[in-house]
Amino acid sequence: MKIAKEELEFLVLGRESIPAMLGMQEEAFACMENTDVLRRNTADSLSCCFSPPSVSVGVFYRGEMIAFGILYAPGKDAENLAYDVPDIPNVELSANLKLAIVRPAYRGNGIQRMLIGELERHAVAAGMRYLCSTVSPLNRYSRDNLLAAGYRIVKRLEKYGGLQRDLFSKRIG
Repeated sequence: MKIAKEELEFLVLGRESIPAMLGMQEEAFACMENTDVLRRNTADSLSCCFSPPSVSVGVFYRGEMIAFGILYAPGKDAENLAYDVPDIPNVELSANLKLAIVRPAYRGNGIQRMLIGELERHAVAAGMRYLCSTVSPLNRYSRDNLLAAGYRIVKRLEKYGGLQRDLFSKRIG
């Protein structure tokens, strides 16, 4: 289904959206041949993603949430991916692009790339200077979207219980 960008609405989500986000995550897992491509989040792991400077953004089409993305600002917490990027001098000025999921029926419209841009705008407004993300080497769509958005691959590392991930970073401010 092709959708014009003008038909999409980007809205900041609250904690009440967690069930819908988890449902969309499970919908994505159901379409995957290899579920190691995505890190499974729980309600608890998502609950920290709604307090500024962290933000969760939903993409709506005709009143229905068809995608969401999460910007997580972990500060000095060990979850901060900037600890693994040698040229980021102050990890507190970095945030993680934690997750971006588009419902299968709406893929192919550039929604993930638009969502990345929207999360970057929120990060800049919150005073962040760097964004980092991890992506499975098998997830070519997310890899390609990050590369097209100006991110660079820093290195490959093991995360989340031994899964191989490419670490991406970008200076945004």
